Amino acid sequence: MPPRKNLEPEATLKAVVLADSFNERFRPLTFDKPRCLLPLCNTPLLEYTLEFLAVASVQEVVLLCKNHPEQIKNYVRSSKWNRPYSPLKITTIVTPTALSVGDALREVDNRHLISSDFILVSGDVVSNVQLDKALELHRARRATDKDSIMTMVLKEASPFHRTRALGESSIFVIDEKTDECLYYDSLKLFPRRRRMVMSMDVFDKHSNVQIRNDLIDCQIDICSVEVPALFSDNYDWQEIRQDFVYGILTTEFPKKTIYSHIVKDSYAARVRSLQTYNAISKDMLSRWTYPIVPDSNLQEGDSYKYLRGHIYKEQDVILSRSCVLGENVQIGSGSEIGENVKINNSVIGRRVQIGVNVTIEGSHIWDDVKISAGCTISHSILAAGVQLEENVTVQKDCLLSYYVVVGPDVNLPPHTKLTRHTESLSAQDKGLLDHDNDQTLIGVNGKGSLWKDMESFADDQDFRNAQIASLAYDLSTVTLTDSGSEASVISVSSISDDDDYEDTNGNENFSREVEQTLDRAFNENHSVEIAALELNTLRMATNTTFHDLRTVVIPSILDLVKIEKLNESVKEVLNKWGLLIGKLILSETDQVDTLNILQGHCAKKDSASKLLFWTIRLLYEQDIIEEDAIMEWYHSENARGIGRPDIYGQLRDSLTPFVRWLQEAEEETEDEASGNET
Repeated sequence: MPPRKNLEPEATLKAVVLADSFNERFRPLTFDKPRCLLPLCNTPLLEYTLEFLAVASVQEVVLLCKNHPEQIKNYVRSSKWNRPYSPLKITTIVTPTALSVGDALREVDNRHLISSDFILVSGDVVSNVQLDKALELHRARRATDKDSIMTMVLKEASPFHRTRALGESSIFVIDEKTDECLYYDSLKLFPRRRRMVMSMDVFDKHSNVQIRNDLIDCQIDICSVEVPALFSDNYDWQEIRQDFVYGILTTEFPKKTIYSHIVKDSYAARVRSLQTYNAISKDMLSRWTYPIVPDSNLQEGDSYKYLRGHIYKEQDVILSRSCVLGENVQIGSGSEIGENVKINNSVIGRRVQIGVNVTIEGSHIWDDVKISAGCTISHSILAAGVQLEENVTVQKDCLLSYYVVVGPDVNLPPHTKLTRHTESLSAQDKGLLDHDNDQTLIGVNGKGSLWKDMESFADDQDFRNAQIASLAYDLSTVTLTDSGSEASVISVSSISDDDDYEDTNGNENFSREVEQTLDRAFNENHSVEIAALELNTLRMATNTTFHDLRTVVIPSILDLVKIEKLNESVKEVLNKWGLLIGKLILSETDQVDTLNILQGHCAKKDSASKLLFWTIRLLYEQDIIEEDAIMEWYHSENARGIGRPDIYGQLRDSLTPFVRWLQEAEEETEDEASGNET
């Protein structure tokens, strides 16, 4: 009889959730409410994180909080997570002196809160990743490698995927065979760095090394019990990546190993900034995050229903007959929408009152907001309780904090931040409030002060990294210059007819080399694989991006089309070289960028509308451009030609029959699926 195995029960799976971000990116909103409770698609951020952990079979959660701890405790106490049927047992720990992740984990170690492997996440993670495989691999490595202390869960994505934090990125050096992380470096966009310094010993000890910057790091980590203790031993470690991971991988003592687990087909993102807040909201409304979508009704009492066009509506919503809801719109219960209101790509909270003739585009309107007649809101956030008097225009990237009042007849300039929170601020923070121009800025009935957060940046921080992570950031409308002088700026402006999607780095040599490479490929009839290899090698050698490649490659390919035989010529050219365009597209964001480049190039050609129509249709048939990307581009400001020559809007309108056909085809497919289910 074989000996019986020693079957020991597995330890309770715990998670440590950092409720604080230890940065100031969401001020002045976070003066009144903790960041983890800010609403994303009308649900607090913390709810998504706890749901993610519950799906991962976590049983106990240690919730570390510093700012507004009573609000967090009250939320947990009144939520479904405090019910008898809750799969999670949540313990809230207040860490009033913690100034960083390192301080919080040292508190975990001092209080002996963890006795086995645990999951470490922030309270702003939105993910449908299944962690069972990562946990299994982590435990297996721990059984054979006593020095293994962490597995980082990373999401593969384009370097310019919209849910990446644009002011910062990461480079991971990974052993392709074992998934061991060999080196890590964090990069800020400004000031720009052209090189990475790494010991050559990495290549001597490992034969299969990948250097990757195509990974979204949401800081979902499976940690051993040693991790908090290592922070206690190193009081200068503050951040989990820049200090802890970098320190472990670049020092010989203590000798520890860190591994990566890369997921491809799941969704994972962190609300690091206003830019990622907006991007994740769009993804959720577009159902890229399924099953984490509004009609999943994660909170008790939610009643969202999904309607065609990615519209989500709760019960007790009053819509006037003349209001127009575009795509990607969410409306909470108790809200009233007046006559001739237009809402597109926006989230409307609960009990919101919107008067007549109001236009809302790409914005986030939180609970109990009142918007009077004639207002226009573009790509901005209106926090709970905000009031807009009649005829107020809120331009792009504005942030109106809790209970601010603006108007009437006021035009708020772009990037305006207003707050009414003046109590309990430090002397330094009070210095960032501008009371001098309050009346002129916010109107005769206005209540609130201008918040000047750019002045709070320390000398060793570059404010441009915060600018590029703003709410209304758009890759196609941002010009980056970094001359190394004080004149270096980020210029956010409409694209002129002369500079549409030209080489954004001003690298004429790069463009010329790409064109020469393409000329050889065309003349010598290279295969698509060879041409793509040469272009990608050139991209890496010049430290440029896939966007830079597309701005040269797409026009060069379309220039092969003979206008006099347009239909036949487009087919002939794209049947050969359309796949090359496809090899430069890594995400839906890249697809939208491709459509913008196509529009800009066709605007300068004869038979522009026919050329654009046939090109998009053929790329769609080749599965290079997908329907969702076409819809997103079609409804964007760039496609509509806002602030651009009339030809852009005309080109977009010429695609209307094709877009309508796509919509009708999708509806027929849904009807057939519904019929099959019945």
